[in-house]
Amino acid sequence: MSNLPVFQLLLQNNPNLFSTEGLSSLLQDCLRVKYPKWHKFIYPSLLDRQVYLELAGLGNGDAKHDEIIHRIMTDPKGWCLDAPSSVHEGARFYDSMGKMFGPNFGTELFLYHRIRDNIQDIQKNLAISGVSQRNISIRDRLFSYPKVEDQLLTLESDRIILQKAVPEIIQFFVSLVQIAPAYNLFLVNKDKRNIHASVTTVESYAPKAVIADIYAESCNWEKSEQNCWRGKSTFRKDPDEVHLYLHLDHKENEIIYFKAVYPDLSRFTRFAEVA
Repeated sequence: MSNLPVFQLLLQNNPNLFSTEGLSSLLQDCLRVKYPKWHKFIYPSLLDRQVYLELAGLGNGDAKHDEIIHRIMTDPKGWCLDAPSSVHEGARFYDSMGKMFGPNFGTELFLYHRIRDNIQDIQKNLAISGVSQRNISIRDRLFSYPKVEDQLLTLESDRIILQKAVPEIIQFFVSLVQIAPAYNLFLVNKDKRNIHASVTTVESYAPKAVIADIYAESCNWEKSEQNCWRGKSTFRKDPDEVHLYLHLDHKENEIIYFKAVYPDLSRFTRFAEVA
């Protein structure tokens, strides 16, 4: 499929198309194709609807595929009238989602899923990694680690890379927590309750986790006219919170979540007022 004319055209937009970053950027562009005024496209050719359809494997003379897309586009709500009752039951769910996301939601979802499947087939056939290197700076500490690209497949070789990086990611998190002023460290349980944790507890998961991810979060809080607090994301040298997610399996059935919180709670206006 990577030899199709549509990919030769996309290569003109970005010669690094057949790489982790190239395929990930292509899928991100596909997600934002409805918002051309608010997104800078790496693949501007996607704005041609015919190119978008060809990427989905449609509009190329295949009678079966053309009939499917024609039915969805002409009647998004009734395209499965001749389907079994179980399909109709599921379709009602998407009908409700369509009311939230617009009348063409089902069509766009169908197209995007076909494109994503086609891109993932290329990724698998060409053995292109589904992991990229993420560079972050927290508390004036620079750090780089492998991170899964959400819309790409995680190859078997990627799993080895991710697991090997876990101990270093945990140590980076632990070092951030202990820089003065030291943060309050919590394990967040399944009920979203904060349980005080120690550095030793965090480090004990190094041999067990297969994926680790870390990010910082800071907000400016303002009270709305409805007397509710609204947070707007902002940057702080010492962030409000630093989060560490540890995956104990590749299917995300079990995730351990640690949270480090800035020690001066007066920064968290909404909580100080309640207290």
